[in-house]
Amino acid sequence: MNEQELRDGLREIMAVSSQPPPMNPNTALDAAKRAHKRRRASWAGVAAGAAVVALAAGTAFALAPAGESLPIGPAAAPTTTSNPDSTKTSWPNGQVDRTARSGPRANTADGVLTALKAALPDTVKVDEEAAYPGSGDKVTGSQASFDKYTGPDKKEVWQYLATAAVTRKSAPNDGTGRVMALVYTPGNSYPADVCELAPRFWGAGGACQTMVVQGKTVGVVAQPEDTGIDGIVGYRYDDGTVVFVAQSKQSNNEGPGKGSSMATAPLTVDQLAALVLTPSFKVQ
Repeated sequence: MNEQELRDGLREIMAVSSQPPPMNPNTALDAAKRAHKRRRASWAGVAAGAAVVALAAGTAFALAPAGESLPIGPAAAPTTTSNPDSTKTSWPNGQVDRTARSGPRANTADGVLTALKAALPDTVKVDEEAAYPGSGDKVTGSQASFDKYTGPDKKEVWQYLATAAVTRKSAPNDGTGRVMALVYTPGNSYPADVCELAPRFWGAGGACQTMVVQGKTVGVVAQPEDTGIDGIVGYRYDDGTVVFVAQSKQSNNEGPGKGSSMATAPLTVDQLAALVLTPSFKVQ
């Protein structure tokens, strides 16, 4: 106890006593010590209450020697561990990526290619030997790709692409072009309006007009903004199945000057519009 604490203790005794205490130094010192202990006990109670309130509010405080509270940071939140794999796409059927290289989905894509070859007008012929430069992969082929899961039951949406390299029968040396069919199963995100739909084939863009074919309205883009595509037709069935057919004067995606291209598009607009309604393109 220092001198100031002794004086405070003496003042407290004098304030609560009707008679002054004996002037015995030992007695006075004991009384002062008891008063000091009472003050420390009071401060400890106040500090404990403040700590409880502070912790309940989410913030911890330390009591400074002078009685001032110093914030020492927020109370620690429970530690959570995130699973880095939780956001990864779960590919269906044991696939390692979007593409189904075998099994029922791959077989369905093959079926779309077979239907495309059969539905082509007799003005063109399928070229089974045309290949992409560099890789040597055949242009004529098919691919089944998982698109997404949809709805509360996580229904699978798939796309099937069939590509046929074609030459013109009347001018087999006129170069090689392509005709493509792209099918999306129900649950896809494409719009019902056929003129909003058609320009979205590979993001090709272009002005669209409607055309009635076999009593059904299809969307036709005769001149897409993408110079690698020379015509698109789109149709959406009532159940949500979407079918695109498109054509190109080029036999591959490498651009003009890469391979022998046709002088004009393989099919007329009317031929392309009729092709989109091929019944065998409507698959699941």
